[in-house]
Amino acid sequence: MAYKNLPNLRFSGFSEEWKEEPLENIIEFLKGNDSGNYKLPILTISAGKGWMLQSDRFGNVLAGNELKNYTLLKKGQLSYNHGNSKLAKYGAVFSLKDYNEALVPKVYHSFKILNGDSDFIERLFESKKTDRQLRKMITSGARMDGLLNINKQSFGSILINFPTLIEQKKIGDFFAKQDKLIELQTQKVDQLKKLKRGYLQKMFPQEGETVPRLRFSGFSGEWKEVTFGECYSINTGKSKYFINDNGKYAIAGSKGIIGYDSDYDYSGSFVMVSRVGEAGSMYELDGKLKITDNTIFIQTNYNKYLSGLLTNRNINKLSQGSGRQIIKSSDLKRIKINTANFSEQKKINDCIILIDKILKLELKKLNELKRQKKAYLQKMFI
Repeated sequence: MAYKNLPNLRFSGFSEEWKEEPLENIIEFLKGNDSGNYKLPILTISAGKGWMLQSDRFGNVLAGNELKNYTLLKKGQLSYNHGNSKLAKYGAVFSLKDYNEALVPKVYHSFKILNGDSDFIERLFESKKTDRQLRKMITSGARMDGLLNINKQSFGSILINFPTLIEQKKIGDFFAKQDKLIELQTQKVDQLKKLKRGYLQKMFPQEGETVPRLRFSGFSGEWKEVTFGECYSINTGKSKYFINDNGKYAIAGSKGIIGYDSDYDYSGSFVMVSRVGEAGSMYELDGKLKITDNTIFIQTNYNKYLSGLLTNRNINKLSQGSGRQIIKSSDLKRIKINTANFSEQKKINDCIILIDKILKLELKKLNELKRQKKAYLQKMFI
């Protein structure tokens, strides 16, 4: 049976084979800024976010002479940033959508489409179907400026597969809708995170105050002032551990779980505090586990409440050292806190648990949308 140049997944109504041609056959590279207009947005490419204002990313404002090193890019035209990054090992291509005109670094390979759809071409590169060819073009490691040694001629020689213009537009529109869904879900997650931060600020007394600004009905009166050591048992981990691929008990490090062991030393509900490095950073953990010696742990029935209490106390200010920052458990024991009675602690703890459950669910939806888009990119391009 003869091979047919077709994608694995396709919209109904399309059956023609896709064409294979060098990219240079359907594009024209752009050169400089013949318009002389330098009063335009100055943009740069982030592999994770796409086009960004250069001032937002780097904070610098360019002088007139420096702007001569920039290319004029118009809406619908594209740039290839041949910089190496974790998200785009062989560079990234983005089409200009949000501005009619902008200035972009001349080191980018900027181009316009002569025969085709710019959104389709952007998605083609996003699918990473071209990565194998780009990898072969790299003659050496990244240059001093972080760019890969892929010149315009080599970039233009990449063989790409593409359908009719109508199908290209259909594919481009489809992924634009996917991106919109991801954008809306990201906004929802960000709003929930902001809501949680707001609750954490209002549900605990601020510095110099003895009552929270937001309170559940049925509770009144000042919170009790005590030293942290009076209320909680504060210790430093002492576990000897062996990371085991088949282990089922978490090994708690200063920043999070670092692996699993076949045995455990501690059991319960904990707030972990980094003792070194990012001293004062915290996370919560439940269950049977081991705890490393660079981690302070506090066992409690209400770890969400305790984490919120410590967040508002800003305990990273306790860190010491001119080089490597460190927090001592003895310093934590001495700090003064205002704490609620157990009934109010439980109420606050349950509220934060509920917010976290909702946030976890929305994050799961966001990750599923991203996974779904990635799968479509693999199946809808050649």
